[in-house]
Amino acid sequence: MKSIVLIGFMGAGKTTVGQQLAARLRIPLIDTDELIKKETNLSIPKIFELYGESHFRKLESEMLKSVLKQNHVVSTGGGIVELKQNRDFLKQHPYTFFLKTQLTTIFNRLDGDQNRPLWNQPYIKRLELFNKRQVYYEEASNVTIETDQLTVEEIVHNILTHLCYK
Repeated sequence: MKSIVLIGFMGAGKTTVGQQLAARLRIPLIDTDELIKKETNLSIPKIFELYGESHFRKLESEMLKSVLKQNHVVSTGGGIVELKQNRDFLKQHPYTFFLKTQLTTIFNRLDGDQNRPLWNQPYIKRLELFNKRQVYYEEASNVTIETDQLTVEEIVHNILTHLCYK
């Protein structure tokens, strides 16, 4: 089986769902943000501060291409879809799942989170970012799962069901 990729806005639950999905499938979970932090020995806010968002996006693209060559569950950063080349690459990958989560749910989950440089902006900027990326996630994914009314277990079951019919 090829890697299973989870995309969605920050706070959508990609890592949490990815952990349970990987455990069920008995394959490793790769979190691209964690891998970037490990390889650079820097936090994401520090990478943004020192090198800027475009450098981080380049690291993300390189990481995405390398991890999809392996058999993993891949939890991506929320901005992985910012680059058109990543959206195209993800769309071509048969197991790209968009965990679609409403903005109110995201606000509740991210309230007070200081580790997300693009979230720690004025409300209007967050709203613009959310709306722009929703289009990108749809463009990049093969399957959309609306998560707001589902438990983590139900989301995992939904993904496994899709995999059975692929």
